[in-house]
Amino acid sequence: MIIAATGSLQAGPNAPIVYRGSYEEILPQMREDGYRGAELHIRDSREIDREKLWDDLKKNRLTLTSIGTGAAYGAWHWNIGDRDPEVRKNALACLREHMITAAPYHGLIIIGSMQGRFGDAESPEAFAANVEESLYSLDRMAEEYDVQVGYEIMNHYESDFLFNIRDGVRFMKEHGFKRIGLHIDTVHMNIDESDLGHAIRQAGSLVRHVHIADNDRYYPGHGHMNFREILQGLKDIGYDGALALETFYLPESRICARRSLAYLNFIMEEVYGGAQK
Repeated sequence: MIIAATGSLQAGPNAPIVYRGSYEEILPQMREDGYRGAELHIRDSREIDREKLWDDLKKNRLTLTSIGTGAAYGAWHWNIGDRDPEVRKNALACLREHMITAAPYHGLIIIGSMQGRFGDAESPEAFAANVEESLYSLDRMAEEYDVQVGYEIMNHYESDFLFNIRDGVRFMKEHGFKRIGLHIDTVHMNIDESDLGHAIRQAGSLVRHVHIADNDRYYPGHGHMNFREILQGLKDIGYDGALALETFYLPESRICARRSLAYLNFIMEEVYGGAQK
């Protein structure tokens, strides 16, 4: 299992992103702080120089584990459940570009805010139908680019659809996607799951990606989240993907990054008998 740090060119002050700034600046910092993976939150991959990014990742011996996509919903309201076919078309085109960016690393594309809300469609039923149609398109795209897609299970304050793991498992089993699985987040789970370890074991091999933060969205170890229970659940299902830090960057990016890695490695030593690979 690899622990990945989050980074972004355009993160707002309240966004749960650890490193902020140009890739030339933040990728060396990630490596110096002990990370081997990077989750980059990118508004639109057409806005970046992919070749330069790939080169910077190579220089810093980092793998691109995943791409966060929510900024496109915030900037342009692009989402896969919208009533407007043109909005859905723009969302799918944006996600395809992210797949191209992630392809050399066989990375994962996150569908979080870009799933949209019920209010983006005429009705909950219409929203669900639009999401399903879009996901089948994304599943075919992901096969084409040899990447994965993680559908994020978000809490009921931030999502109208599939806000607990049980419903996410049911949905995935009903549709049989080849490249789409569940993306789980410890903060969302802390709100809508009563037993975190059980929820993870219930999801099993459908878990494709994990966002990790303490219950207050600060760095792991800051709050009261039971990370032993979480990591034991992941061990029990044989999860070997990334743990990506989606945390506030306080008190300061690099302090947050270093404390997170030290704490998670400590727990991994207990549960796995070794730190990150």
